[in-house]
Amino acid sequence: MILAAAIKFHIDKTDEDVVLCGCRHADIFDQLKRLGFRPKEGYREIAQGFITNRGEFLTRNEAFDHAKECGQMPDKPDKYDDRLFSEDLW
Repeated sequence: MILAAAIKFHIDKTDEDVVLCGCRHADIFDQLKRLGFRPKEGYREIAQGFITNRGEFLTRNEAFDHAKECGQMPDKPDKYDDRLFSEDLW
């Protein structure tokens, strides 16, 4: 089951990948700002996606399939080409 929006980043200073979560993807960029990061400085966005109830990061495409498989979302119009958006779920 999908629990939250998530974005995977690579942090330059630590040379580590991290995943931040929020209600919406825009909230996650606000978190970066509150952590002292300036836009597109000191980190690299790897992928936008979602976190499951098992703590697994899924890309938007993987999350779309996962949400459909577990019955979490109604049928989705074809206009989004199989990518999940938080608005599809909540």
